[in-house]
Amino acid sequence: MNPPTIRATQAYWDSAAENYDQIFSQTVIGRVQRAAVWHELDNSFHPGMRILELNCGTGIDAVHLAERGVQVVACDLSWKMIDVARQRLGTTGLEALVNLRVLPIEEIDSLAGDAPFDGAFSNFSGLNCVQDISPVARSLARLLAPGAKILLCLVGRFSPWEMAWHLAHGKPRLAFRSFRRRPTTHTCALATLAVHYPSIRDMARMFSPEFQLRGWNGIGIAVPPSCLEAFARRAPGLVAGLAKIDRYLTGIPVFRSMGDCVLLRFELRRAERRLGQEPSFS
Repeated sequence: MNPPTIRATQAYWDSAAENYDQIFSQTVIGRVQRAAVWHELDNSFHPGMRILELNCGTGIDAVHLAERGVQVVACDLSWKMIDVARQRLGTTGLEALVNLRVLPIEEIDSLAGDAPFDGAFSNFSGLNCVQDISPVARSLARLLAPGAKILLCLVGRFSPWEMAWHLAHGKPRLAFRSFRRRPTTHTCALATLAVHYPSIRDMARMFSPEFQLRGWNGIGIAVPPSCLEAFARRAPGLVAGLAKIDRYLTGIPVFRSMGDCVLLRFELRRAERRLGQEPSFS
């Protein structure tokens, strides 16, 4: 990604920082989806580990891990997001466990002096805003310890809920936007954000051969996407029930690639394990 595009992405997220928690993190759907991601984070990252977080946003995930005794170097290209994260962190007494950095994903190579990390993760679409993910994968391979795990949560390419919603509102281009190879755009008063939709196969290719794709699961399969938050507020009990269905569906091959988001689990290969069988993409 070239510097002008980085600046546009930064301006977009700077403008979103003040209200991001209100429009997503603190919503019914936002809490349910984040809880599903936390389940995977907690299974992968344990007390005493030192983790690199890309696009940390307002710091919610970093604080969650710190509460469990995990050290986090939490980065985001938006200084306003980092400012909100710093305010959140200041109320927790966990400052010693979280190191906040204003740093674009594309520039994580500058963290070489802090390596090696025991793992890394990116939550809720940060990598969808990166034009070329392959260099990021190479940088992570240099920053992580052998055998380290990375968890990457991206906007999904197939969300039945979202497709039905947009079709019902006469917006077929939005309904099928994630299937297009060209990025879509989101515009605020200050900037236009380009959003890319790499497939699971694309991601496996870009992270190979250094990383092996260990598996993936959908986030928000039965649970509706954020555009249906008004419905979710009227029926929080139903959404909780749908979240339980998600925990079942995410283990079924046909359904695990669906969802508002998809969470991919990679592992950095050790030198002697460069070759190996990859999971099927079903």
